[in-house]
Amino acid sequence: MKELLQELVETPGVSGNEHRIRDVIRSHVEDEADSIEVDDLGNLIARKGSGDKTLMVVAHMDQIGLTVRRIDENGFIHVSKVGGMFEVGASNQRVTIHASDGDDVTGVIGMKPPHLQKGDERKQVPEMKKLFVDIGAEDADDVEELGIRVGDYISYDRDFTELAGDRVTGPAFDDRVGCAVAIDAFNRFDEDYELAAVFSVQEEVGTKGARTSAFGIDPDVALAIDVSMAGDVPAVEPDESTDSIGDGVGIDMIQAGGRGLITPETVKNWLIETAEDGDHNYYRSLYDGGATDAASVYLVRDGIPTGSIGVPARHIHSPIEVVSISDMEDAVTFLGDAFSTLDEYF
Repeated sequence: MKELLQELVETPGVSGNEHRIRDVIRSHVEDEADSIEVDDLGNLIARKGSGDKTLMVVAHMDQIGLTVRRIDENGFIHVSKVGGMFEVGASNQRVTIHASDGDDVTGVIGMKPPHLQKGDERKQVPEMKKLFVDIGAEDADDVEELGIRVGDYISYDRDFTELAGDRVTGPAFDDRVGCAVAIDAFNRFDEDYELAAVFSVQEEVGTKGARTSAFGIDPDVALAIDVSMAGDVPAVEPDESTDSIGDGVGIDMIQAGGRGLITPETVKNWLIETAEDGDHNYYRSLYDGGATDAASVYLVRDGIPTGSIGVPARHIHSPIEVVSISDMEDAVTFLGDAFSTLDEYF
């Protein structure tokens, strides 16, 4: 699992530019899949098994990032967000620009030096429009010669690294963790119905890929696999999140105060009873912000019974997210039991 996660994390795939990560994921499921397709939006859909019902599992393969907004005469690159990229995480980071007419280019996100800041300016996180990428260019012509164009994608240049115990850190765990869990669970699947595993695009910019893929698949039941927001760190209050690394797999109750998924009772019973009967390491998850692909899937057509599970992750939407490998393994084991009990509930 650790090696798989590392490969996924170190492959870029900002929303709208997922082709590299899609190829890597495909290489891990194609031998077990009965069929594989890439739909018109770019979702990777792997199918396995057959029967009178279809379960769709979805994990998004895109990640937050930046895009080139403007190149100034001095060769500095000004940027715009793609998804929930926050200034506090982006400041002073090393990044990779995926040049549309050339090779990848390394840069650093710069800002006004703190020594030159005055008063309250030092206490404020700079706005995105005040950040810029420095690639070492002399002028705009240097940037042009490297093949960088307006609209090119930018991702964090960070490696996967091991921490104490079984905990690891890196960028894009949201949701390469879900992708790794989905890959492992898909490859182990052996039930008398069809499993459609969707590795979706553009979740970070509006859960778009999940919506279109669900319409095409028209599953009987669906389940999103993502990360949850671990609150086991200083400055997070219990009423904001009680999710903790080491707690196994989270089962979502209500997302974003009801603006996201409200898990149907049938799905809730299926997941919770399976977790309890199998003595799984799990917890009920609920917080006021954030939603997963499930929020779009369950509104497709005339409604699809949909649930969402999460692996607890610290520092999400940053370049240094943290997860526990054992939590990911718990999620895979839980999914195996959930696959086997599906017929009892639907």
